[in-house]
Amino acid sequence: MNDVCEICGVPVSLGDLNSHVRLFTDPTLRADGAWLLTLNTEMLARGVREPDYWNLVKKADVITADGMPLVWASRIKSPKTPIPGRTTGVDLVDAILRGDAVAPYAVIGGKSPLKTIERYGRVAVEACKYVFDGRVDMSAEQLDLFCRELSLREVQVVFIALGVPKQDQLAFALRQRMPRLMLTGIGGTFEILGPEGSRAPQWMQKTGLEWAFRLFNEPGRLWRRYLIHYPRGVWALLKDCVTLGR
Repeated sequence: MNDVCEICGVPVSLGDLNSHVRLFTDPTLRADGAWLLTLNTEMLARGVREPDYWNLVKKADVITADGMPLVWASRIKSPKTPIPGRTTGVDLVDAILRGDAVAPYAVIGGKSPLKTIERYGRVAVEACKYVFDGRVDMSAEQLDLFCRELSLREVQVVFIALGVPKQDQLAFALRQRMPRLMLTGIGGTFEILGPEGSRAPQWMQKTGLEWAFRLFNEPGRLWRRYLIHYPRGVWALLKDCVTLGR
């Protein structure tokens, strides 16, 4: 996974969804472990406000384009080999759990993740070795607990459903302690894929309007993210692309 396009100073993978899924499903590819981060426009906006967070993002082993604005930016910055499409946390988890062979995995965070996992059938349920859906306080004691449980249960893949920036902070901490794990932060993926969740129609996903669908469904929780932070991330992308042309 060496082919990248630099966007706002970070190397974003030029791989497609299937190639990123294989990092988690192919025993050879996942053997050495990695932290995969799915980058969206809100995270770009946070990076502009918080340089320490952007430095953390740069430590990820693989960074994928979660939002369509990043895909569009790659067509300007790398016109001959643009990013072929999004790799979101939702698509990544969905593809992994639908597989015929699922690596032993754990879930840290999320709202009732087992209800979602049960929808994927026996293989996904049996491969789930550890779930922690309590409060994550990032203490040294709790990190020790996670490392003991993940090691004891021979977990190979960890889905961290805590939201930004906490899921990225935990992924980095676990990467330092247990480098052979495959780690990825997935935000509210299990809620979206769960019995009460819903996803925007394909046409909205492909045209970069999934944010509008989510805002309409959860205005109270998401208005600040999409009406304040999201535009700042788009502006950062525009400046990055304009700078290229100077």
